[in-house]
Amino acid sequence: MPPGSTTAHPEPTAKLRPIRRRLNLTPAFHQVDMMGVVHNVQFFYWFEAGRMQIMEELLSLEATMKIGVAMPVVENQCTYRRPVRYGDPLVLLTEHLPLPAWEGRLVFTHSLVHRKLKTEMACGRTTATLIDVAGGRLVKEWPDDLWRRYQALADEERGGRTGR
Repeated sequence: MPPGSTTAHPEPTAKLRPIRRRLNLTPAFHQVDMMGVVHNVQFFYWFEAGRMQIMEELLSLEATMKIGVAMPVVENQCTYRRPVRYGDPLVLLTEHLPLPAWEGRLVFTHSLVHRKLKTEMACGRTTATLIDVAGGRLVKEWPDDLWRRYQALADEERGGRTGR
């Protein structure tokens, strides 16, 4: 367990609201295959960008290294609904429902929408966890300062800062 992990975190009294972020995307030429369709692996790179939009607000890469934790992805899935082509105007909507208490995983859902057609092109889900880098074990309790930042991020959403 990383330094600073002490006691169980109390459950908040207010219901936590989803954290939502939007990311405008336009597929580049190098992201398409010979058929002119975006390669299937690209969607996972976009899902990562959406997830990191939320996670960077909580904990920068530099900060994770400093406290000795990592947040590896343990599950990634995508449903391809319609072909995405070079130059399509897209918006990625990423959502994370904050946890009232640490359950060992963080789940993010993604919806990739064509901005002009208002059509969902793909959707997916990413699950990450928190591990202690030195021991390679699952973190049972978040460091108190990190847990407070996580709850504060959810509180900002409650205060109306959704969908940046």
